[in-house]
Amino acid sequence: MKTVSFIAWSRRTLLLAALAACFCGNAKAADEATPVRVLFLGNSYTAFNKLPGMVGELMLSSQMLAPHIGSNLQGNYTLERHTTNAEGMDLLKKGADDGKPWDVVVVQEHSVVSAAAAVDADARTLMENGLAKLVKSAHELNPKVLVVVFQVWARHEKLWKEKSADALATGNDPEQALARIHFANANAVKAAQEKIPGAQIIVSPVGDFWWRVHDLYPALALYAEDGTHPDLLGTLLSAYVILGSIGGREVLEQSSWLPPDCPAVQAARVKKMVLDHPEVFKAAGK
Repeated sequence: MKTVSFIAWSRRTLLLAALAACFCGNAKAADEATPVRVLFLGNSYTAFNKLPGMVGELMLSSQMLAPHIGSNLQGNYTLERHTTNAEGMDLLKKGADDGKPWDVVVVQEHSVVSAAAAVDADARTLMENGLAKLVKSAHELNPKVLVVVFQVWARHEKLWKEKSADALATGNDPEQALARIHFANANAVKAAQEKIPGAQIIVSPVGDFWWRVHDLYPALALYAEDGTHPDLLGTLLSAYVILGSIGGREVLEQSSWLPPDCPAVQAARVKKMVLDHPEVFKAAGK
């Protein structure tokens, strides 16, 4: 039996170990990759450059995971709104294309709500209730499901110079916006865990890695022209972080796929950043 080494970079070590055991139990042949069924629920931040497909390609290229990927991505959706979207909830209930329940559900909150929830009571209630409802639904369908909270990034600093209303709604500057996003995600996960005992939830610190890469390599184009959504490299960085959250270090190291038109040197640089800073995973959700 081929086993997958799940190196938990987050504080949820035992939960990822349990997830690994679940996956490994499904392997049937010595040379067969471990199946993993991943559903993405998000909005345009997840949809840009087909992030779910990227994560699937990276898993496949590692030769360690055999992905079954599903997604329901709706522009401007909050987590709360996803809970009332019949199409997405039906997909959650139906499970993967092989008829089995989802092993992992990746959820992404609206970018403004993600930051406002740190300082505004209504936004906090909206985010925490939305996450808790999705976790509850996923957990009822599969008690071993891992819910991965996709922590988004702060907008580009140029939007504050332009007095963008959306940027200003997230904080006084990108640094404050990111701090709020980090804090709000941690609070929402804690609240959901209190409401659904036994639920397995982690934060994937995508935004924290964006901050590191953008700060160290400002010439790298993580942002699209609008300063909000990801460019191709930004989506690839997000995929690396989410892959690391789900599969651990070994799967990320073994992944080799690159999207067309993405410079290999740039991809290697952002991938190295993720591999070189496991402490960012350990700090996620705190």
